[in-house]
Amino acid sequence: MLNAMIVEDNAIYRYAITSILRWEDYGFQIVCEALNGVHALDLMQHQHVDLIITDISMPEMNGIELIQQVKRKNASIKIVALSSYDDFRFVKEALKLGAEDYLLKHDLQPENLQQILELMKVKIDADHEFQKQGSIREANLQEMRCLLGRKLLLNEIKTVKEMEDHAIAVQFPFGGDPIVAMLFDGYYNHSANLPSIEVEHDLISMAIPMTNQRTVVMTSFTHEKSERACIEEALRQASFAVNRSSKENGTLTVGVSAVGYGLKEWSMVYRQAESALEQKVYEGSGQIYAYSAKSVQDRVSIQSNFSIQPLAVALKSGQLTEAEAQIELLFQYLQQRKPSLSELRGHLTEVAILMKTIGLERSQFSDNMEHIMKQIIQDSEELPALVKMKHLLLELQRGILEPRTWEKTKIRKEIQAAISYIEEHCTEDITLAQLAEVLHLSGNYLSNLFKSETGMRIVEYMNRCRIHKAKHLLRDPSLKVYEVAEKTGFQEASYFCKVFKELEGKTVREFRSEK
Repeated sequence: MLNAMIVEDNAIYRYAITSILRWEDYGFQIVCEALNGVHALDLMQHQHVDLIITDISMPEMNGIELIQQVKRKNASIKIVALSSYDDFRFVKEALKLGAEDYLLKHDLQPENLQQILELMKVKIDADHEFQKQGSIREANLQEMRCLLGRKLLLNEIKTVKEMEDHAIAVQFPFGGDPIVAMLFDGYYNHSANLPSIEVEHDLISMAIPMTNQRTVVMTSFTHEKSERACIEEALRQASFAVNRSSKENGTLTVGVSAVGYGLKEWSMVYRQAESALEQKVYEGSGQIYAYSAKSVQDRVSIQSNFSIQPLAVALKSGQLTEAEAQIELLFQYLQQRKPSLSELRGHLTEVAILMKTIGLERSQFSDNMEHIMKQIIQDSEELPALVKMKHLLLELQRGILEPRTWEKTKIRKEIQAAISYIEEHCTEDITLAQLAEVLHLSGNYLSNLFKSETGMRIVEYMNRCRIHKAKHLLRDPSLKVYEVAEKTGFQEASYFCKVFKELEGKTVREFRSEK
């Protein structure tokens, strides 16, 4: 139903217009009536209208002034002038200003008003359809621009001529001006930071999703000549997004490229942003890293001289302490040398495969070990946090040389019972005293025995069980984080989020965005 407004200072004519026929039969409802132009404009601040039927001669603001004001604010609103013989000379002026048609008060018949309403509805519906089609066309163009942006970043278009032809076809807003690429790793909220394409002052920014966890924001500086000023503005934008994400309990890490020029250098600045982001592995998440050609050259020049042979010897001879020491040395080497991401992946994969081979030889490679192995391989394909990778390798190693108690064939019955009770009741508020009472043991004895047998404290194992259940619940988008925390035995959502990140190596938001 379309909305109509009647603007007429004479109550008799207002009544006649509203009651001469059923407006609803022609697709309109009268939503408000005004006494003059000023009154009409005031009502329009709170009420959307599609059609206005207005008198010409009115106090305070006449119909001519009203038409001017309305058309200036919203040209799509249809207006019909209501005229008497005395002011018919003004009708021509009203039509010139944008009124669609006119009605004579002294010849106000149902069929005349019906004809006007039918014509206005056709025009309004046509306008709406045109706007809808325009929105669809713009959405399609936006999608094609995004696809072109991805192709440019991934260097899928080889010649400058092809790039320019594609850009013209989709009205691509970028040209030969300076550009900077920002690569966001983590949950990037487009609407809260930048829309797909934003043009503001002398900046053009475009957000291009690459994966669930990665978004590139390309920024072009239309009239900026200083490369330093371009980088400073890009860092300011990145800082704004990182700070906003932090306030929402998320973690964003950003790699910022150097300055490039034109479409042909999109792939270059993207590679630079990727290279800058690799620093996350060694320096941590939640930071902004700027590309430096010197640091890349330094990393390339470093020769790999680390050998896993001592680790292999320790694993084969079952020396857990020595094997752990070798893992410590490996990660000290990686942190100090900061090898390229491909070299880092090579080291991690080589060590993981060595451990699996020896685990199979010792018949100590369980399903749990296979799960850890897959997680190591999967994480190393992304940007692995060294702390998490070290934790996983140590866990895999201990599982091979000193299997966890729930993987041993001869497990103490007290610990079997403790594990079963924890797994069954982990969503409840279990205390050490309560668990000890159920098992008829003293609290200290149970605590020490559990640590001795499993290699972890009771609360650590309980948290692992809770987080395992929480991961299933987090797949349900209707559940709030605090609801998941409550359902899995955590008293506070903040503590739940802290434990989740410690065990999973990512925030709850990041985990959900991956799903």
